[in-house]
Amino acid sequence: MTADRDKIIEVLKGEDRFYLISHMQPDGDSIGSLLAMGEGLKSIGKEVRMFTPGLIPRKYSFLNGADRVENDIADCDPQVTAVILDSSDAERLGILKESFMECRTIVNIDHHVTNQWYGTLNLIDPNASATGEIIYYLLNEIGVYLDYSIAESLYIAISTDTGSFKYDNTTPTTHRVTAELLKQGLSPGTLSQRVFDERPMSFYIMLKEAISSLEIYENRKIAVMTLSRDIRQRSGASSDELEGIVNYTRNIEGVELGILFYVENGSEVKVGFRSKTVDVSTLAGRLNGGGHARAAGCRLYEDYQTAKRKVLAEAFKMLEQ
Repeated sequence: MTADRDKIIEVLKGEDRFYLISHMQPDGDSIGSLLAMGEGLKSIGKEVRMFTPGLIPRKYSFLNGADRVENDIADCDPQVTAVILDSSDAERLGILKESFMECRTIVNIDHHVTNQWYGTLNLIDPNASATGEIIYYLLNEIGVYLDYSIAESLYIAISTDTGSFKYDNTTPTTHRVTAELLKQGLSPGTLSQRVFDERPMSFYIMLKEAISSLEIYENRKIAVMTLSRDIRQRSGASSDELEGIVNYTRNIEGVELGILFYVENGSEVKVGFRSKTVDVSTLAGRLNGGGHARAAGCRLYEDYQTAKRKVLAEAFKMLEQ
């Protein structure tokens, strides 16, 4: 936990206007934290605008406030405090970076160990299971009543970043926080079905293509799948439906490291990493990426074959160590 916590609480209590920003390709933690913080600040009389550089994935669109999230800003006031949520570095703000990094006060709230501490005030807690867990405590400390919809957004934030409480980042604190959220009348079964289980047919068409590309290396310790923008578009899937496909590599018995290559174009490849025990945030870091110990990623600006050779070389070295 950083020493800026008390200063951030003062800012949240004392300032009247806020920009809240989520990262590109937002996941459940990013969106849940954004919406919970937005609704919480508004409930104590603050003026809030929420942003994300792209579309909110369809499966999170039911959350209260999702329809009020903006994708761009033409009238950024640098005197308004910018609160950036769940973003390990400013580059993840995409097209919003230039506007919001000019703000006089930038509050950076995150739980990624790879965070670059780019804010004027930083609250980074790698021991938190999710950024939503940090937001839970902040909202309590500034006097926000956590009603049903705020609790729902925070529950989605925490449950998604813990893999429905299956990942090793799930702690006693995680369960204590979610127990408090459930007191608002949430239905974990309904929410889990909606977020983790239900998928459009296009997802399964794309998954079929991914599984057909499966390759195994290092005595079945590494599993690799590859998709491309062309395959995704042919399947009819949206870009947010890529989320979760990489998990199918790690879930193979005996596999320690799962990798998904997504070929964006001839000179850009996105790479997702999942593991059972090794720290893939270190692997991603070697490739100018970041993330969590068991879930991380990077983006390489080169052709697929070159990117694949580079990633596999680093993966082989990591397993050897």
